Parts: sequence; structure tokens; C-alpha cells
Amino acid sequence: MALHRYRISKPEHGGQEWLNARFWDEKGQKRISASPAAAIYGLHPFVPQDQFAAELLGDTPPSPIPPNPAMERGNRLEPFVLEWACDKLGVAYETPEEMFVAESKGGARMIATLDGFYEDGDDRRILEIKTTTRQWDGELPDYWRIQGIHQAICADVEEITWAVFDPSMILHLHTQKVTPSESAEHISAVEKWLNAIDLGMTPPGVHWSYETISTRYAQPKQDSPVEAPDEYLDLVARLKHVKAELKSYQELEDQLKAELCELIGDHTSLVINGTTVATWRPQTRDSLDIKAFKVAHPDIARNFSKQVTTRTLLLKGAR
Repeated sequence: MALHRYRISKPEHGGQEWLNARFWDEKGQKRISASPAAAIYGLHPFVPQDQFAAELLGDTPPSPIPPNPAMERGNRLEPFVLEWACDKLGVAYETPEEMFVAESKGGARMIATLDGFYEDGDDRRILEIKTTTRQWDGELPDYWRIQGIHQAICADVEEITWAVFDPSMILHLHTQKVTPSESAEHISAVEKWLNAIDLGMTPPGVHWSYETISTRYAQPKQDSPVEAPDEYLDLVARLKHVKAELKSYQELEDQLKAELCELIGDHTSLVINGTTVATWRPQTRDSLDIKAFKVAHPDIARNFSKQVTTRTLLLKGAR
């Protein structure tokens, strides 16, 4: 499959310009980067498929976020692991100052930021670094495997070397060979996703959650109703039925919990036939009294407050 490959200058890693470059090209066309690529298959444990689709259908690139413990661990250990891997492999990998882009005629637009890259003429090699709190078992998780395929396509290589530093304090090296069929399958999947995104449509395989839809349409553009055909009355009726059933089950749950807790009373657990079947223990947690804080420190509260718009779905008419 013919691909147009090129490289662009890499802005500061993790900064807004870097996020912009991953989000869209100079024409404003969306593209998919390597680390969340598994989300298009619904295989990324940290990037839900519908949330990724909503992000790409939006008009605003992601904003930088403060590093969480996993990100900070990776940022601090990556240079150390890179040097260690170079010594073990005898290859002078360097962190490239460029981002690698691959585009197909069918509309796949892919970009990758590489941890380590070696290039000498036609000899190109990728090193991907992972620091993890889980014991390495020798198998690439799906979201790592797909990330590797994506990187291989962008950098025009046939294999990825993974350097995995886990709690054993051992550096594990793993070679991922990427076959032409894997590359073709991934390019096709990216094309289908971005073709839908370009048309403002839901990509294949995506099932929207209410939470994601609420985020996608947080603010209505016009205060007016939308007309729909009669067939959607069934959708409204089904939702009303589910809500009624849910309310009934919630009331039943409350009754059963109350009965069980009354049985436990001043004790902390319930034992039947020598087996503990329920516990009811006190828990203490700190809770910030927002109202009192605003009264005591109005200026501070004002500086750390932000306005959030949400929408609530209310069903109208008879049940």
C-alpha cells in the first residue's frame, strides 16, 4: 500500500503545540497518534472508544494535564532506560526531535512520537520504552501491540524493540515483528475511522455512552426543538420503562439493605453457618464544607472556582 511519509519538527513533549500536532495536520484534518490508536478497536484500557471518537469529532485539541504518577515515573525513568537499552543492544538509539507521519490515499493520517530511533541509511530501528508497575510476562498487551504497529507504519520499519522496566528491577527486551497484513489491516481501520470523522459521523464500532454524549454536546447551539419521526416514540417509551424499573429496583435495594442493617444493628458483620456474608463498618473521611469555605475565604474560593455547564435529560408526557 502506497503511503506518503514525512517528518515534522517535534514541539515540547506534552505541551500544547505537541498536542495540537497530534490532533490535526496543517490543513486542520484530524489524525490518529500511536499511543491511543488501540482505542479505535475498543482495546485501549485507558482511552474509551466513544471518548476518543468524541475528541476527534470536536474542534478543540486536548489541553496539557499535570502528570499523574505513571506519567511522572515514565518521564523520569525514560532517559535511564534508554541508555540502559542502548548498552544492552549495542545500538545508539536517540530520542528524535521529529515526529513521524504516514498518510494513505484512502484517508489514513497517522503520527507517532518515538522514544528511541536509530537511522543509518536504510537501516532504521525503533525503541519503545515502558515503565510499568505490573510484572512483565513476555506478552505485549493489545494496546501496546497496536501502538507498535502504528509506529512501524509511520517510521517505515518492520519491527519494534520494546524495553520494559518492571517491578523486578530488570530491563526486559522484546522484539515485535510487524507483518504487512497487520500494517494493511491497521491502515484500513484508521481510514474507516477518519473517513467517518471527516464527515462528522460516528466511526464504526462506536457506541455512545450518556456521559460522553453529555460532554460532546455540553452547550446547545440553539434553544429550539428538533423534529423526529414517530419511530422514535418507541425509544422514549423504552427509556421511560427502564427508568421506572430502575427506580423500582433502587427502592427494593433500599428496603433490603435497611432490613439487613437492622439485623446487624450495633455489630459490625453478619455470620450465617460460620461464614461472614455481610459487613457494616464505620468509615470516616474528610469532607470540605464548600459553603463555609466561601463565607470564610470568598476571594480564595472565587479564584479556585470555575463555571461548569451540564445538561439534564428529562422525559416529558405521560408514562
